[in-house]
Amino acid sequence: MSTPIFGNPNNISEGTVFNNRYELIEAGLHRSTVRGIDGNASDGAAAIVMSGGYEDDYDLGEEILYTGEGGNDTSSGKQVAHQQWDSPGNAGLLKSMKSNYPVRVIRGWKHNSKFSPKEGYKYDGLFYVTHAEMVIGKSGYKICRFTLNKIGSDLRGPEEIDIGNLVLLKSPGKPEKWFGIGVEAETAQSINSESKMAQLLIGRKLNETIDFGPGFEILEIRKYLAR
Repeated sequence: MSTPIFGNPNNISEGTVFNNRYELIEAGLHRSTVRGIDGNASDGAAAIVMSGGYEDDYDLGEEILYTGEGGNDTSSGKQVAHQQWDSPGNAGLLKSMKSNYPVRVIRGWKHNSKFSPKEGYKYDGLFYVTHAEMVIGKSGYKICRFTLNKIGSDLRGPEEIDIGNLVLLKSPGKPEKWFGIGVEAETAQSINSESKMAQLLIGRKLNETIDFGPGFEILEIRKYLAR
């Protein structure tokens, strides 16, 4: 396979929808009909396709929490094994993060998000990989999680929780889980902004805890970046 080309080599208009993966290749947006990550450890990753294959993806519009490649059952989308940093695509995204390379984001029709097309594959512009970490996913396996932010967007996260935020909470003996305060996000449990739990959360900051049920620790606070 040829060396990946970064940026938007053919000046494709953002929002353009393609019928299939072969058309993405012809347009120069992605070089594979199967892989989600277009890249490798030595060159970096130039593009990703979000097509609903991983249960731990979170799509916030201008910010994406993207699950790396490997260890999942393609028929169910469930993780069945740990992921590794040295997998070609994961290593490529790490290279792009360290080198500040732009990554093309393409959303497919199978990706469960309000930002995805109903048919085909939509080119949604250039993002930077701003963070990478190894976390335990929903099925109990280690996943490589990458944060991608749209170039030109406000990268600052909220300092304290407010209505319209997504909050990652952890209670003793249970896996971490995302909650939306007064927003309907596909990947988070919605909490009514007038509820007791919401009122306990609003105004709290990262790493604080709330006394609700078994207690919850605040692990992350995100804006829900609808477009």
